[in-house]
Amino acid sequence: MKYMAKRKLTLLLIDYVLFVCAYGISMFIRFQLDFAEMSKYISPIFLYALIMVTTLYLSRIYESIWRFATLPQLLPVFYSAGLGFLVNLFIFEFLRRYVTSFFILPFTVNAITSLTGVILIAWSRIYWFSKTNKSSVKETDNNILIIGAGEIGVQILDEFERRPGEGTVVGFLDYDHDKIGRSIRGYKVFDVPENTMKYIDMLKIKEVIVAISNINSADLRKLLSFIDTKKVRVRILPGMFEVLNNKASLGILREVDVTDLLGRKEVKVDLKEISEYIRGKNILITGAGGSIGSEICRQAAVCAPKELYILGRGENSIFNIKNELTEKFPQVKITEIICDITDEKRLGKIFERFSFDVVFHAAAHKHVPLMEKNPTEAFKVNVLGTYSLAKLAVKHKIKKFIFISTDKAIKPTSIMGCSKRFAEEVIRSFSNKTNTVFGMVRFGNVVGSRGSVIPIFKNQIAKGGPVKVTDPRMKRYFMTIPEAVTLVLQCMIFSSGGEVFILDMGEPILIDNLARELIRLSGLVPDQDIKIEYTGIRPGEKLYEELLLNDEGYLKTNNERIFVVNANHSLSEQEVEDMVGKIRQFVTDSDFEGINGLIRTYVPDAGAVIKVEQSY
Repeated sequence: MKYMAKRKLTLLLIDYVLFVCAYGISMFIRFQLDFAEMSKYISPIFLYALIMVTTLYLSRIYESIWRFATLPQLLPVFYSAGLGFLVNLFIFEFLRRYVTSFFILPFTVNAITSLTGVILIAWSRIYWFSKTNKSSVKETDNNILIIGAGEIGVQILDEFERRPGEGTVVGFLDYDHDKIGRSIRGYKVFDVPENTMKYIDMLKIKEVIVAISNINSADLRKLLSFIDTKKVRVRILPGMFEVLNNKASLGILREVDVTDLLGRKEVKVDLKEISEYIRGKNILITGAGGSIGSEICRQAAVCAPKELYILGRGENSIFNIKNELTEKFPQVKITEIICDITDEKRLGKIFERFSFDVVFHAAAHKHVPLMEKNPTEAFKVNVLGTYSLAKLAVKHKIKKFIFISTDKAIKPTSIMGCSKRFAEEVIRSFSNKTNTVFGMVRFGNVVGSRGSVIPIFKNQIAKGGPVKVTDPRMKRYFMTIPEAVTLVLQCMIFSSGGEVFILDMGEPILIDNLARELIRLSGLVPDQDIKIEYTGIRPGEKLYEELLLNDEGYLKTNNERIFVVNANHSLSEQEVEDMVGKIRQFVTDSDFEGINGLIRTYVPDAGAVIKVEQSY
């Protein structure tokens, strides 16, 4: 309290002196050094200043913490000074008319003094602000360079000035030639990107913050190529939809991730339509503990379903997603179901026990090399499990059934891909004879899924390498998991029965380039710090993926990222029943040659074949 009182008294005395000075300045301006004339009006100077600071005091100006002040927060000073101008005008006019003619305050002197005083006070507060900040700066040895001298960059500067212990901004870099060479609050704006390291070394930068909200992946990759990430830390803003009310803060800054470099477009869907459809419904998600299944759970939970039924074979994964959902969405009722979808009797009891409106079928065996060695498991889970679920969906009059397929089902070179192709045929046949709306969504790799290359590469980098790439020519489509699932939910709305939807995966990415970007993001140099080793294509893999068969076309939908396949083929109900019966028998008997015969019959474009001597 003593400190606060002392602080207020100090500011009052400073402002009093400043208004005295302002009065003198206004006299010089008004009377142009005519000292004889000035002497007639000098008498109000001390009373005038006293009235002004009293007005400021009563306006609670001195309650502000100037260390955190910004320009808008100086506006009350202007308002209070305007009020002081009116108070002085009234008081001195009253004194002149009814008390004494000793105090005469010309209108122009009053006006000029008020304005000049405000300017001096504002300057003093800015000076106070800067001095206080400098005196409170901790020795962080963290010089910061902000890339992006726009509104977001200035907001980040504000945040650092409010929290000086986090680091010290020493300059900006920007692409805009109108800004380069100029200053923002005394911080020079330099050019990018070629000279980035020059400025980093010159200014002894420890951290670079990319504050360009709309930077595309190509520009980001180019920018990062000019930054030695071994020397400096690089952080970036998330997409603008994650920046609440367009306000940037230090809390939302994150490390640059490989997803920032993929060049994915922002997903646009009709969230209202999706939410309205899911709201109040019972939703079953198979494979709920997996990468895609768990994200379907998260996004469906946002839409206020009546109940979420999360089904999976692994108790640990179901336990984890249940705990996460309960914490994030306590209002959503969640029922955990541990079940193997190949256990038809157990699955039947579950459908009898619960009432489902929508089924998202994401459960599957997906690891290509593993399924090459365990082909019967691929067909058992991916085909027979899908068949059992679809049959029960029809029996129990489920409204919609959405099956998650894969691009590996097209001209499959793997047993996993073949099994998903068979599953597509199963789903397509059911859609021809039921009121249940069946839909299929076909897409490629998702970033960060279990068993995908990115977690594997990160683990290899953490161990010091080498990073193992199968072939330098290998390309894959990539999407983020939330992006893929959001589009899956939109496909659910679009589906009217039997459609195969494909998602716009963008341009395929060389796995070799992906590995090198991950190494650079780790602050290391490919082929120097971390070696890249080419191991050869694994069994079942191919150099590139496809999304359409030769006889398939596609049609546009209302979403530019979603297309519906114009399929020209479909197995009859009887053909599917015969096919499933044979698969069931061949799986039971581990008849690999029998399965090979089915592949040749039903998937003539397949390049896959079970190698009997390598399978078990």
